[in-house]
Amino acid sequence: MRHQVAEKLLPCSPAAGPGHVTVLVVDDDEGFRVLARAILEPAGFEVIEAADMETCLAQLRDHAVDAVVLDMVMPGRDGIEAVPELKKLFPKIRIVAVSGAEQGDLYLSVSSHLGADASLEKAHIGTLGPLLRVVLDR
Repeated sequence: MRHQVAEKLLPCSPAAGPGHVTVLVVDDDEGFRVLARAILEPAGFEVIEAADMETCLAQLRDHAVDAVVLDMVMPGRDGIEAVPELKKLFPKIRIVAVSGAEQGDLYLSVSSHLGADASLEKAHIGTLGPLLRVVLDR
């Protein structure tokens, strides 16, 4: 599995422009956060993490973040509540909604109506880096 992830990283170039791009990955699944970091850091992104919305908001207050990768289905406050809240508090931040839930396609389709800039099924995590580049270039 690791070899396949590494192969998918090659087409994605390092962060363009001055400075770096910081991405906050918000997911209650530690395994997903670890995988997202393993994909994004070699592609030139700085990654910080949060396991829930309270930690997410604390991270956003403490760090300059360019984009949030947000799980739509989490215990407590989920993405349905979080996307509009994040857009209200941090209007310039880009949000990529992710889901691996059984009806994840429904959550992801709703996410765009709530203000998410893009959405991605967790099964396609290998495309996260290029998707973030497109979202951040808008």
